[in-house]
Amino acid sequence: MGHIGVICPNTPGHVNAMLALADATRARGHRVTFFLLGEPPISVTAAGFKTVSLGGTVFPPDQYRTQVERLGSLQGLAALKHTLSIGARAAEAVLEVGPTVVRTAGVTALVVDQASFPGGTVADQLGLPFATVCNALLLNPDPAVPPYFTYWQPRDAGWARVRNRIAWAGLNRLYIPILARIQNHRRRLGLPVPAGISNVWSDRLQISQQPEVFEFPRRELPKHIQFVGPLRLSVGDQPVPFPWERLDGRPLIYASLGTLQNRIAGMFRVIAEACDGFDAQLVISTGNGVSPEGLGKLPGDPVVVSYAPQMDLLRRSTVAVTHAGLNTVLEALGTGLPMVAIPVTNDQPGIAARVAWIGAGEVITSKHVTPQTLRAAVVRVRSDPSYRAAAERVRDAIHVSGGASRAAELIEQSLLLGT
Repeated sequence: MGHIGVICPNTPGHVNAMLALADATRARGHRVTFFLLGEPPISVTAAGFKTVSLGGTVFPPDQYRTQVERLGSLQGLAALKHTLSIGARAAEAVLEVGPTVVRTAGVTALVVDQASFPGGTVADQLGLPFATVCNALLLNPDPAVPPYFTYWQPRDAGWARVRNRIAWAGLNRLYIPILARIQNHRRRLGLPVPAGISNVWSDRLQISQQPEVFEFPRRELPKHIQFVGPLRLSVGDQPVPFPWERLDGRPLIYASLGTLQNRIAGMFRVIAEACDGFDAQLVISTGNGVSPEGLGKLPGDPVVVSYAPQMDLLRRSTVAVTHAGLNTVLEALGTGLPMVAIPVTNDQPGIAARVAWIGAGEVITSKHVTPQTLRAAVVRVRSDPSYRAAAERVRDAIHVSGGASRAAELIEQSLLLGT
């Protein structure tokens, strides 16, 4: 059978999705190895997968960790630019180190995260088939669709298409440092040179963990894109300690700002103040950016933990307050839970825009969130049943989308594994 190499950003949202896909691929008889920048994630090694470093001396693990941690304190365009600067340095490391370590490992095919832009070039250099997996929002450009970093809704109007084209052009300028490294590397090897960032992705198979209903109507989406829904482990989440005894029987409001852009401690206080006095109990998960003790005493005395059994709490909640990271949003929608989104950066504004577009929640920009605006939004989402009905429609679509098992099947077929 095949030996699959996985290349993806070494952050929980990307690694966890790829881990689910790797587990489903292994269940079909294939071997899987992760090739990552930074330090090997415990979740990957605990699941029995080998990890190989991609950084070498170009982007050592400690420097990678420092750059990713810095992202947690940034917002908006500054955070997006920092993300892409990490991507440019990652491209240097992957292009220099990747071919050697992947060849040495004896990999027969690659599965590359859409945000790991140089991964496809490693595959082409070694003559390996590869598939692209979109673990964030779809990055594919389309003038009919606003770019992923905007809050805009799709509009079938000339002015909207012009606006979209201008914004996509601006994003392409930010991609130039990454794209130029890929172009120069391929030119030296005599490989076809991509004209734009969308040309670095697989022309065999692109898999999105969005359900199709959670994507704006598109005009220029490649035919080889498959929507399979959330990539989650079939065995469920690993147990996470939680003070269940502190829950007092009131309906729950669950709040999380994810695992990366979560070091803005003041936002947690805004959330607590907004939810104080409700006929509900607030649970806050701070992630690894802020310790619960560092927040001090919050209004309403919410339950505050570093990590939470998120799916269990979402199933018990009446609304989620979220940064609109794709994994958290899909997990909430997978339980039919509506939400209030407070996007911070990267693709989160685009994800939040889709939440509002399908009617499953409301959006407040991080610049405009106050206890008063957040409280009003939470009241509306909790009291109006249309929000939950919309979330439940997406839940039903997720349940039939196939998830990781369907993605593994598609990869096996497309990359001709085992033949």
